[in-house]
Amino acid sequence: MVLKSKTKKTIAISAVSIAIVAAALICIYHFFFSTAAIKGEKLMGEYPSPNSAYTVEIYQNDGGATTGYAVLGVLRKNSDSSYARNIYWENNTDSAEAQWLDDDTVIINGRKIPNVLKDKYDFRYSKN
Repeated sequence: MVLKSKTKKTIAISAVSIAIVAAALICIYHFFFSTAAIKGEKLMGEYPSPNSAYTVEIYQNDGGATTGYAVLGVLRKNSDSSYARNIYWENNTDSAEAQWLDDDTVIINGRKIPNVLKDKYDFRYSKN
């Protein structure tokens, strides 16, 4: 069965519309809800894990005129210089301390991150 020209046009417009909406939603998530786009500004300290496999770098970020300082914790794999994962994001604070409990668990400003490869703390979503 051959689709009519009008039906083909409707399908094409619908497909393009869905693609545009999907792309917009991905961009909104990435820039407003994910910590992946946040970059550290002023390095405050580096904390290597007990087995030296990882290092947590703590950065202070200036929120500008509208908000105070924020603290960003970045996990780095010492065996892979290109690996960086934001595991800690806290607003309205200008200092941070990190302490490793074991090779995979770190506490930053009293917030426990049990598995640094998959868990994180983000003040916008976390309850603890």
